[in-house]
Amino acid sequence: MAKLWQGSGGGLHPLVEAYTVGEDYRLDGEVLLPYDLKASGAHATMLQKIGVLTTEELETLKKALKEIEDLWKKGDFKVTPSQEDGHTAIEQYITEKYGDVGKKIHTGRSRNDQSMTMIRLYSLEQLRQVRAMATDLATAAEARVPKLKDVAMPGYTHMQRAMPTTVGTWLDSFAQGWKDATNVLEGAINVLDQNPLGSAAGFGINGLALDREETAKVMGFAKVQSNPMYCGLSRGMFENVALQAMSFPILELSFCY
Repeated sequence: MAKLWQGSGGGLHPLVEAYTVGEDYRLDGEVLLPYDLKASGAHATMLQKIGVLTTEELETLKKALKEIEDLWKKGDFKVTPSQEDGHTAIEQYITEKYGDVGKKIHTGRSRNDQSMTMIRLYSLEQLRQVRAMATDLATAAEARVPKLKDVAMPGYTHMQRAMPTTVGTWLDSFAQGWKDATNVLEGAINVLDQNPLGSAAGFGINGLALDREETAKVMGFAKVQSNPMYCGLSRGMFENVALQAMSFPILELSFCY
C-alpha cells in the first residue's frame, strides 16, 4: 500500500520514520483496532444522519468495517510501519476496495480525536472489568469474614509478628480496600466517560454541524466532551487518570498473584 502522506521531499529518512512511528502500529494493530472500528462505525452513522453520506454509502462502510473486523479476528488484517497507525490502515483498505467513500468517512474528524476515542473506549472497558473484579473480591471476602472472626492469627509489622488478631480482621482489611478501590475506579470512569470524537485537531470543525451527541450515544459514552480544545488538552491526562486508578495499591497487591 502507498503511504497516505509524505513530505515534499519524498518522505522521511527510514531511521527518522522508525523513530516517529515507534510501536504505535503494533499497538493499534494488535490491541486497539476494534475500538477504532467501533468509533468509525459511529461516525459513519452520524455522517449519514446529517446528510454527508448517502444510505448506500453508509451500508458500504458498514460492510467494509465488518470485513476488517473479521479479518482482524482471524489475524489477517495487519497494520504496517509505513501506515503508522490503525486509522490509516482502515482508511486505505476501504479506499482501495470501495473507492472514495473510504475518504469520506474521515469527514469531520482527525487522527487526533480518532486516537483519543479508541484509547478512551479501550480504557473504559478495562476500568469496568477491573471494577467488577474488585467488587467480586470484596463481596466474596466479606461473606467469609463472619465465619473467620474468631480464628486467631498473629498480626505482623516490619516483617515480624506483632499483636494477635483474627483471620476475619485480616481478610476484612482487604475487603475494605477493594471497596475503596471500586470508588477510585468509578471516579476514573466518570472522568473518561466523555466523547471526544468530532473535536478534530483541537479546534472543532467550522461550517459542519456534527451531531456529537449521536456518536456519543452509539459508542455508549455518558456525555460529549464539549470543548474541542479541552479534548486536545486531555489527551494523555485522561490516560494517566486510568493508569493511576489501575495502580491503586490494593489492586496491584491483589492482581499480581
